[in-house]
Amino acid sequence: MGKVTIYALGFIMVCTMFWSGKISAQIKDSTIVVTPKTDSVTADTTSKKHKKMSKYDKAALMSAILPGLGQIGHHDTWWHVPIIYAGFATLGYFIQDNNTQYVRYVGYFHQRLKTDADTSDHNYDPYNQLNPKRIGTLSDDGLLNDYVLYYRRNRDLLIIVTSVWYLANIVDAYVAAQLRDFDITNNLSMRFSPLNIALVGNQPFVTCGLKFNLK
Repeated sequence: MGKVTIYALGFIMVCTMFWSGKISAQIKDSTIVVTPKTDSVTADTTSKKHKKMSKYDKAALMSAILPGLGQIGHHDTWWHVPIIYAGFATLGYFIQDNNTQYVRYVGYFHQRLKTDADTSDHNYDPYNQLNPKRIGTLSDDGLLNDYVLYYRRNRDLLIIVTSVWYLANIVDAYVAAQLRDFDITNNLSMRFSPLNIALVGNQPFVTCGLKFNLK
């Protein structure tokens, strides 16, 4: 009985060690290791640099806000400013003059239509042939086409020219800012050298040419 008991205890110990090792291995295999996940797509906003407006764009923007302001920013183009405002003043004067004439002759034309509709109304316009104090004679079509439409067309055209003059002021400020950085030193040079084209249409071809380099 003693040996049997020893053998039984030994068998139980071996089985216990085997099953404990197997269980520990299963636990180890089933362990989930959680690693921190990094987002490689996330952008570092602090490292991004905003694109700054160039000085050429700034000059154009300044002249768009106030004509001539971009030219004043570059001291060598300040003399453009009187020309710009002289153009605006001249165009503004002719716009106002043509608009005044347009309004005047529109009133004359409406007055003509009113007296034609009511023959008892003798409040004639200055160009009505029935007006004893007329300063000229114009037909209805002549009053409309030669004066009303003429002054309106001139006024509208001058407004378009003024808009173009405004845009030219912006372009002038931008170009002036560009030319300020243009290299005009004595280091500029030109070099001419012969130019030969070896192949034309995959065929050898002898020709002559001239290559121009500006340094």
